[in-house]
Amino acid sequence: MDKYKKYLALIIVGSAIILNLILYRAETQIKGDPNDNSFQYSLVNRTNWVWENYGCPWKLECLPNLVDHNVTYWAEGYALPFYYSHLPQIAIVASYNLIVEPVSRLVAMPYSLYAYYNLTKYLLLAFFPLPVFLAFVVVGFPLIPSAIAAFFASHFSTDGLYGIDPPSFLWRGWGLTSQLYAIFFMPLGLAFTYRALINVKTPSRWPEGTPGMVLVSVFLILTTAGHLGIGIISLLSTLPMIFLDLNKTNIIKRIKKLFLITIILLFILSYWIIPILLYDKYHIISFWDPIWKFDSYGWYEVVRQFLNGEIFDYLRPPIITGFITLGFFVLILNNQYSVFAYIFILMMLLYFGRTTWGGLIDLIPGMKDFHLHRFIVGVHIASLFLLPSALDYLFSFVKKIINFIYSKLPKSNDFRILYPWSTPIISLIIISIFTPLIVSQTVKYNTLNHRWIGEANSAYRYDEKNFLDLLDHLKTKPPARTYAGRPGNWGNDFRLGSSQIYMLLSVYGFDMSQFLPETWSMMSENDQNFDERVPRDYDLLNIRYIISPNLPAGQAGNQGFPNSAKMIKKSGPFELYEIPTGGWFDVVESPMFVRSNKTNFLNLVYLWHRGWPRTWKMHPLISIEKNPVIPRGMQKQIKMVDEVSYIEESAQNTSLKNIFSDFPFVFPESTVSATISNEKINRQTYSAQVSVPENCRNCFIMFKMSYHPNWSVKVDGQSVEKYAVFPYYVAAKTTPGTHSVEVTHKPHPLKVFLLYSEIIVISIFLAKYLLKKLKSKK
Repeated sequence: MDKYKKYLALIIVGSAIILNLILYRAETQIKGDPNDNSFQYSLVNRTNWVWENYGCPWKLECLPNLVDHNVTYWAEGYALPFYYSHLPQIAIVASYNLIVEPVSRLVAMPYSLYAYYNLTKYLLLAFFPLPVFLAFVVVGFPLIPSAIAAFFASHFSTDGLYGIDPPSFLWRGWGLTSQLYAIFFMPLGLAFTYRALINVKTPSRWPEGTPGMVLVSVFLILTTAGHLGIGIISLLSTLPMIFLDLNKTNIIKRIKKLFLITIILLFILSYWIIPILLYDKYHIISFWDPIWKFDSYGWYEVVRQFLNGEIFDYLRPPIITGFITLGFFVLILNNQYSVFAYIFILMMLLYFGRTTWGGLIDLIPGMKDFHLHRFIVGVHIASLFLLPSALDYLFSFVKKIINFIYSKLPKSNDFRILYPWSTPIISLIIISIFTPLIVSQTVKYNTLNHRWIGEANSAYRYDEKNFLDLLDHLKTKPPARTYAGRPGNWGNDFRLGSSQIYMLLSVYGFDMSQFLPETWSMMSENDQNFDERVPRDYDLLNIRYIISPNLPAGQAGNQGFPNSAKMIKKSGPFELYEIPTGGWFDVVESPMFVRSNKTNFLNLVYLWHRGWPRTWKMHPLISIEKNPVIPRGMQKQIKMVDEVSYIEESAQNTSLKNIFSDFPFVFPESTVSATISNEKINRQTYSAQVSVPENCRNCFIMFKMSYHPNWSVKVDGQSVEKYAVFPYYVAAKTTPGTHSVEVTHKPHPLKVFLLYSEIIVISIFLAKYLLKKLKSKK
């Protein structure tokens, strides 16, 4: 019987995977994404650019730049891998360049990086039941209930709550691929942690407990590397496992083990996590994100969602909700597995968010800037571990009924033969009744997803050649940013297929402005002060090109641009305009200094953007450091106290002032008139010749890229102090005369040191472990 159970379990899990492969097959045929996958693939594309330009995989400069480079596509550039997950992108790019692309050339079947990216996403989504099933087996749940629960794992349904339900990842949905990278490994991470902590006799020290600890660490590291936020949720989910029993000695041992697991994770990812903690100030909080993302929904709304079936069974009968509720009560009474019920409670409490807990939740490390609504992932993953017990209880209940009936009926040889099979057959019949009700919603969603992808692809192909011809022409022009509308104006309807043009520009590797798939750059808020009718706004952001629809006179689009914008290319429904800008560099006067935190300066920059001082090229210096370097000769120094209030530090009267009722700026002595020439871009280095006029006492060379500590500046070949100037660009002090300037984005020295230190330490430990194994065999 056990052998048949194994075969049946494998058939069920295999069926779940095959069904997913069929349902999601259109995901491999996508021509353009209308969601966050355009952002995700652009990161892959930029990583591939690093691979091609830094001699990967053989040169020493390859690895540091892969894990820490400037992504120039949005918000005037940002060191996204410094803060955001990047190992999945590196894995995709490395496997493509080392395996997929050479094989495709060998067999004369070209296969693009974009197609490969979609294939990896498709396979992870389709095979998700497999790691879920393996996690259940690791924990020790019965095979058949585990297989059925793994089948159900791909069929959660919500109204766009960003959980593990298919709409979170599909073309029609949100495109949360980084979350997919994380949740694929999260169940195994929790399962192996449970196994490591429940067996307190297994040593946690190295090397005796190495195999088990390695598996725990690997899956938690992979989860965290996929999505840092999901990694934090995973670690929080392990805390109730400390209390698998209330024996004081065992609790202390589990704390030690869990501490060791956390230390291993933090050590392996320290090159990423430590710099994030030290330079979090350069990762701002966006006012464009709705407050519910940061604070979640509160206890009342979460409970309402649960009771209405909206967390697991949106638009269908609450079957999974019922199973999860049953599993919760079954496990609460089960000493061996009750911890998974407690994990579910913890995740639900955390999902209530700041709306319920207020500032208390900020006591948890990493929660202050975290989107707390993403604890829905913790709720979903925790609920998976309730399903096998619910199904097992259902089968046990069926068995009891059959036994009762069997005891009351006359015995016959035929009945005795059927009796051992009656429980599994009837149980599977019951599950077969529930399964179509559960799967139907997924099928309905994917039916439209499949059809709409086909329709979008047809529309995409219709004008694809015209669009690519336009981009080919754009590649021949000097590099600068491109404007193709924004989500709040004509840009939202300006599309190729179902993808907005401003989304596609980064997919094809072009720097653009006014679309913010990420809002963490120091320039992301200030970027939105742009007005497409004002020529100087184009110059400030170095937006030299405009792509607009070919519309009749009087309609939105190409009618609101400055007169200086001249059409240079027309291709089908697309028009390409060029507008004069000063390029990547400018010379400005900075006679005042502003101190702030990472959000209080935003209104001040807006006021400056619309005011006269900016017109006369007065760009205040600004710093969010506690002890900033302040150059000599500042006429005014102010400190922002909140979003609208400041004190004038350079004045005797330090009373609180308001940026709107008091004038916070100074006027320059004159408008600087400098000459910029010979601009060049070499990988991540931007250079130019700058001629600074005489009598310019507080002149700074401004580089039009968002400020970050990773930038280094050389003037006349010598490294100089870098500053930030309004709106939040990189700048360096200069003197009258002609100078060469060179601004380079480099991997942070701390990150490089930690990265290579980890490699050395891991290599030493691995060598010692292998030597010990070899000696023990002898």
